[in-house]
Amino acid sequence: MKKILSLAAMAATLVLSCNKTVDPTPDPDPKPDPTPSYEAGWPSSYEGVMLQGFYWDSFADTQWEYLESMADDIAPYFSLIWVPNSGFCDTHNNMGYLPYKFFDQTSTFGNEQQLRSMIKAYKDRGTGMIADVVINHHNSDGWFDFPKESYKGVEYQFLSTDIVKDDDNGDTARQAASQGRQISANNDTGEGWAGCRDLDHKSLNVQKICKAYVDYLKNDLGYAGFRYDMVKGYSAMYTGMYNESCKTEFSVGEYWDGNHAVVEKWIAGTKRNGAIQSAAFDFCFRYTARDAANNGSWAKLMDQTSASTDYSRYAVTFVENHDTEYRAASAPQDPVKKDTLAVNAWLLANPGTPCVFYKHWQAYKKDIKLMIAARKMVRVNNQSAFTDLAKQASYVARSVKGANGSLLVVCGTGYKSYTVPAGYKQILEGHNYKYLVSGDCDTSSWEATVARIEEEEKEEPFDGTNATVYVAADFTPVFFYIWDSNNNTQLNGDWPGKPISATVTKFGKKWYTQTVPITSSKYYFNMVISQGYEKPQTSDINRINTDKYFECKLSGTAIQLVDVTDQYSNQ
Repeated sequence: MKKILSLAAMAATLVLSCNKTVDPTPDPDPKPDPTPSYEAGWPSSYEGVMLQGFYWDSFADTQWEYLESMADDIAPYFSLIWVPNSGFCDTHNNMGYLPYKFFDQTSTFGNEQQLRSMIKAYKDRGTGMIADVVINHHNSDGWFDFPKESYKGVEYQFLSTDIVKDDDNGDTARQAASQGRQISANNDTGEGWAGCRDLDHKSLNVQKICKAYVDYLKNDLGYAGFRYDMVKGYSAMYTGMYNESCKTEFSVGEYWDGNHAVVEKWIAGTKRNGAIQSAAFDFCFRYTARDAANNGSWAKLMDQTSASTDYSRYAVTFVENHDTEYRAASAPQDPVKKDTLAVNAWLLANPGTPCVFYKHWQAYKKDIKLMIAARKMVRVNNQSAFTDLAKQASYVARSVKGANGSLLVVCGTGYKSYTVPAGYKQILEGHNYKYLVSGDCDTSSWEATVARIEEEEKEEPFDGTNATVYVAADFTPVFFYIWDSNNNTQLNGDWPGKPISATVTKFGKKWYTQTVPITSSKYYFNMVISQGYEKPQTSDINRINTDKYFECKLSGTAIQLVDVTDQYSNQ
């Protein structure tokens, strides 16, 4: 979730070789099956690559129906896709981090039917969906009242006594006293967050609801596993408890910290009956990659070793995510500003489970497809051994051992200066990076793979066109707020856009219109129709790149919209 943090880039990662373990707090939960049949936490020797299927405000690009339409393009390269929280959040355009209901799967990104269809489409192609699980905190009505839900005949509802005693630094306790309400006698088992009420995971009611929720996600909706949000907010033992209750194979926690030792401690803290129950995102890898690219100090990449045998199985590596990317000029995030391809080449050649950021996939699809194809050909896994071959200020070189040979990655602004050792063959080169493979690697299919990917990513000739929006409305004024796929550029200014005066009469109706130039085959725009600031509005209308006709009717505090394009476009 969105955080305002200042973290120093550390010299080592969470997967630095370390044999220490930390015994979690004794578990009050009844003893589970001591011999689970699943492989807990994260699979060993795992060869899959993960995609983060969203970015901040990716309301158009992460619609369930749109992601499903991309299954044939995405699934061949990614074994797992992490998507936003799919539950109901009770606010318009919500990224999922203000959860309101668990068992109502109506979100900004689509409804339950669309969600199930997307999950199945990818599962049929061998790709699993990773749910964003937000259980540190929960949204409420006022301070203390939570919605009641029912699932399979059982009612679930958080109570005021499920709110930790020290929520909001004591403000919640003072508010409770003033209203004669009772909250938990237990303090938070982790860090607090003021955006919603922090849940007391010592509460048996909270445990019951969370166990039912993760079971619903995995064994009903069909998610392959979970990404737990803000796990610094509650004790690691509860992540372990919930994972073991539903026997999930894939779990990764967002323990946002650049200190590998404390992240390792969190991983160890998820143990149940001696088995680690969750991986963690490797923020140390991310910080060294960012610093190497932004500062041109490529030797920093060698300061972290995200392939040591003890913890590399539980390292989900990445170079960017929805929290670290640019969002606004005033945002405190410090994203990778240049050499994005080079740090992705490093990411995809190294051990750990790489997680590619959606914006990087969209911008550099051909290169990233080729990188993943090379990783798969060599069969690098999350516990592969490696050998460092060169460490210079302007470049680094590392050879990573896979089941089918070795993959040698060279990256940095001076990568061409590296003298390749005998026995390696170059298979891929791009901006400030190249891949080579050892002589014992079977590359007989590589040329065909390159030809296939080049055909997939071939740009079709595009001469440019226009898309006109026609809106028939029973109210005035009519405002169009429009933003496009080019970094969400606003075409009609800040919210709520501008009032539309241009009209045309067609088919016996008056239509408010605006025309937008379509500059490429991948270009689209999105819009909201409203009566103005703090007035009724439609939901987002996404991915427009052809003429569209809409009928809008004012209905109380909202505007009902019907897409009538099929009715009028061919007349």
